[in-house]
Amino acid sequence: MAHRIGKKEPIGEALVRLVRDDLERARHALAGRQSRERRIHRIRQRLKRVRSVLAVLKPALGERATHARHGVASAARLLAGARDADAAAASARELRAAAGAADDAGLDRVVASLTAAAEDAHHRATPVDEVRRRLAAVEADIADLPRHLHGEALLADALEHSYRKGRHAMAEATTSLSTPDLHRWRKAVKDLWHLLALAEKRLPKGLADERDDLARLGELLGQDHDHAILAEKLALSPEGDPALMRQLAVIARERRRLEREAFALGARLYGPKAKRFAKAAKVR
Repeated sequence: MAHRIGKKEPIGEALVRLVRDDLERARHALAGRQSRERRIHRIRQRLKRVRSVLAVLKPALGERATHARHGVASAARLLAGARDADAAAASARELRAAAGAADDAGLDRVVASLTAAAEDAHHRATPVDEVRRRLAAVEADIADLPRHLHGEALLADALEHSYRKGRHAMAEATTSLSTPDLHRWRKAVKDLWHLLALAEKRLPKGLADERDDLARLGELLGQDHDHAILAEKLALSPEGDPALMRQLAVIARERRRLEREAFALGARLYGPKAKRFAKAAKVR
């Protein structure tokens, strides 16, 4: 069955199924035949979805859901090294393109260095056995989850809570423009996107455009965050690139562009108050 709540499926049973399916598939994917890069990316996607669904179940499961989310997060962190290296290299490539051919601000050197570092990261051993052990422990902890939960109410409350959280995070980010606040907003955006995607068949059709726009907003905030991390990495580098100030200026310019688009899109998506959104996203 697809990673969606079925049109006629009891929502409580579906939520439990979604958690179990993604955990099992993530664990089996550790030994898959796809490239290491592709496998890790897919596994991390699945684990993010598991955490989103466990947050939906938390009011019914309490500390049990919290403990499971912590276990999933600890497994995901063991897979983060190669992804972070890939993100740094991709960020540098985007910035080099933005800088233009006339003066790339020395970003050719940065791209070459970070691309080599990413390739090295993908050749390092991944602690597969430990990741598998942690995921198996989470599966064991939730093996006997109750299926007969009031899933419709849980999902409706989670959608409203996620939207409210994202709206508040956007307000904080608008005021501070700090990297941590922007990152918190991005996580809230991704969480709401996951919930709308899994509940697609049980929500009004008009929300499809909202999901697409949330995906774009998450992408913008993700690029902004990657650029911020790259700026910090370059500023703290012991090599001291002679073009560092020009590089940081390119990064700052690109971040302003991304943030302008993100805030414009966010103002539309998060303009309505949470109660109005909850009414529009009524679970059927």
